[in-house]
Amino acid sequence: MTAQREAAFRLAVEALARRAPLRTATCILCDDGAHIAALYTAADLTPSEADRLLDEANDAFQALAGPSHASCARAHMRFARIEAASLALSSTTETAPLIVGGVPRGLVRLTGAGEGARAALYDIAPVLSAALENGRAPVAIDASAPSMEAVLEALPDGVILTEGPLRVTLVNSAARAALAALGIRMSEGEELPPGDLADAVAEALANGRSRPREFEAGSEPRRYMHVTAASLGGTGACLLLLRDVTEENLMQERLLQSEKMASVGQLVSGVAHELNNPLTGIVGFAQLLLMRDLDERSRQQVETIQAEAERASKIVQNLLSFARRRKARKEPTDLNALVRRVVELRSYEHHLRNIEVSLDLAPDLPQTLVDPDQIQQVLLNLIINAEQAVKDRERGWIEVRTRVRDGSIVLTVQDNGPGIAPEALRRIFDPFFTTKQAGEGTGLGLTISYGIVDDHGGRIHAESPPGKGALFTVELPIVTGPAEPSEGAAPREEAAPATGPRRRILVVDDEENIRKLLSGILSMDGHAVDTAKNGVQALERLSGTRYDLLITDIKMPEMDGQALYQRLREVDADLARRTVFITGDTVSPETRVFLQNVQNPCLSKPFRLRDIREAVDRALSGAP
Repeated sequence: MTAQREAAFRLAVEALARRAPLRTATCILCDDGAHIAALYTAADLTPSEADRLLDEANDAFQALAGPSHASCARAHMRFARIEAASLALSSTTETAPLIVGGVPRGLVRLTGAGEGARAALYDIAPVLSAALENGRAPVAIDASAPSMEAVLEALPDGVILTEGPLRVTLVNSAARAALAALGIRMSEGEELPPGDLADAVAEALANGRSRPREFEAGSEPRRYMHVTAASLGGTGACLLLLRDVTEENLMQERLLQSEKMASVGQLVSGVAHELNNPLTGIVGFAQLLLMRDLDERSRQQVETIQAEAERASKIVQNLLSFARRRKARKEPTDLNALVRRVVELRSYEHHLRNIEVSLDLAPDLPQTLVDPDQIQQVLLNLIINAEQAVKDRERGWIEVRTRVRDGSIVLTVQDNGPGIAPEALRRIFDPFFTTKQAGEGTGLGLTISYGIVDDHGGRIHAESPPGKGALFTVELPIVTGPAEPSEGAAPREEAAPATGPRRRILVVDDEENIRKLLSGILSMDGHAVDTAKNGVQALERLSGTRYDLLITDIKMPEMDGQALYQRLREVDADLARRTVFITGDTVSPETRVFLQNVQNPCLSKPFRLRDIREAVDRALSGAP
């Protein structure tokens, strides 16, 4: 770390510590593929606690900045002590991005943050960002500077001076740039136009200072501006301070969304596991019943049970997709072709509901490296949402556009529906949030879409201009490279009952209905089946009987499947190799790591008869 950057970090953290209580401050900066980290503490830390704080800050930055930083090296700097205003005892964590060169290049993360820390952090982070971008530490301004105009021109924030009360007497370059982004042109001698700037001046002249306010303007992309004003000592003049906080807002929302999705993902994992056990029994026993000679009415009733169970199973799979975020398998893809494919898939619905769909696709759209299945899922979610928004219109329309802008592919889906209420717009990507009627959605479609686009290093956002329906925008970076190898095989037809020799099989699961289901399937195929409700009981069975195959759940009380497998490797390595795992929890890190380290088949609940038979055949293929 250069001395200038270290000085910039220290000055920023010392300014924070003077304004608000805090326990630690961690600064992260990506510099040529390496994450430079500096940890400042107002309390005594153990080495392990310090390492944990640095790792958490690195993880937060990677979640904020996207997968492009996954391969960056981590270079930890020495720790440093600071003197805080007073030592905070809260568990609050505050994080703000460092925007350098228009992109997130780092962050500042506070722990034990007391009252006022958030406001101080968001005041100081832009100043630190500007110092890092300039390559020098912020220093006090020399009183012998040649002119006030020169000082104002050097400031990263916009400054406007007014008198009389709205006539502009000075505008620095930063203010001109910020206003230009909003489509406003302003020069000395002109008056402030009606709006937020004029309102801030009027409030400052009346009260001495205006309250901080934030406003947005522009159509695409929208910009967010933070403005404050202060009167200058009863002279009738006023000072306006402008700061473009668009990137900070977007990065903060992205960070909060990532943290929210991570915490909800843990809850989803547990709920999905509990739902998968009864669903496995319902789906499995319905299939067994359908194999019997039933009268037509009974068959229809059982088929209804199976269909509803399959519907519930799909909801669980959506929950798992949200929590798991499977690794994308990317390949060079023509997004225009994906759009046409999805629109073609929905063409019957569009014709049925009298919905007009227009495509405005850039003819020179370059290919980019994405997972086509995942991006198709995003497109399908957006188009189905648009269909539901316009379904009650006499003549609904949906427009899908693709463009290239600033090194990214921009895809928009717009409809002429009633739009999205402002209070709902900010929550539109939250897990389980939906404005649809009961039974029309789970509130996960846009959340999953957000996760997919985020994993591709892109951005998805929604707008709802008054009277213009809803507009969803997906921005994906243009990436070139070779396709990543795909995994898995195409689904096969239902496996027939086993015709090989009769085997003795031990089924271990703490759920009685799953033990009965597996016993029924395997007995129907001619196998001799014993059951146990946990690993301890299974070891008792194994001590007196030799088995050809073991099927065990991974999560069980007393002794789980992992512990049973490790014990089995010691006492019967052959049977350990002929063990099939079943689980309703493929999301938790412990389960994933365990399954990656073994070669045994694993079935995810709820499973079908075909899945059991295929797994048993594979496991027994090498048995004598």
